Amino acid sequence: MKRVTPLLTALLASVLVSTAALAATVRNADVIKLLEAGMPEEVVLQAIANGTPKFDTSTDALIALKAKGATPAILSAMLRPAGATAAPAASAGKQSAPSQQRKASNSGYNPEEVTLIVNGQPQIMSYIIPQTRTAARALGFGGMASYASLSGKAAQRRLASNTPEFIVSVPKNAQADNYLTLANFAVRNNDTREVMTGGGYMSYSSGINKSRVVKVTTTALPDQSGAREGFILYKITPEAPLKAGEYALVLYTGEMRTAGFFAQAANSYFDFGVD
Repeated sequence: MKRVTPLLTALLASVLVSTAALAATVRNADVIKLLEAGMPEEVVLQAIANGTPKFDTSTDALIALKAKGATPAILSAMLRPAGATAAPAASAGKQSAPSQQRKASNSGYNPEEVTLIVNGQPQIMSYIIPQTRTAARALGFGGMASYASLSGKAAQRRLASNTPEFIVSVPKNAQADNYLTLANFAVRNNDTREVMTGGGYMSYSSGINKSRVVKVTTTALPDQSGAREGFILYKITPEAPLKAGEYALVLYTGEMRTAGFFAQAANSYFDFGVD
């Protein structure tokens, strides 16, 4: 009878360990552990593919994973039903735009970005600064008004869902409800989208016109590990489903101090459209 050599024994043990690893259950905590260790995206994806998935894919769980540095590809892999095959990558080693903007396992949320979440999928939104316009209302009988004007009749970012969620970094020295406004924009014939930001006849008041303000719910995230120093992460959700139209989440970065960010003295508009 042939004896089993120590080398063969070691090889057999390695195969058994590898087989066990392939069958191991993979949970959110395992993905977070890999992200905190600085593992590259492809390693995390391989661990998800090789294991038996048992993920918590609730909104709060996905937000927590995003705060830990999970890329859109990782979140998509976690959301994919067991046994489903991922779509082939466009090219090897090429990352999506959101992944390039926040590579990152340790950088957390950038206060100069808003994270949009639609159907569990995160997207990075970058701000634009509108043009301002002053004009007479009702042939002058309605006084003067100021408008924030965005170029184009439609935002480039289109949403099929009317129940989006937003993750916003709010300065600790600001009240969240006063730091932001979700506004519905009017489409003008001059190829712009506008919202009135001030006006009056006998007296002048500033701020986005109340008829254009969309009511939202503002909730601090339970997991603040992805927040930058001096900021608190909030989840912003519309109180009711959005109607088809043009919108922008407005951050009052020109009116409130945001140390180290938003150097320009202007408010920041994150525009999108609902189809």
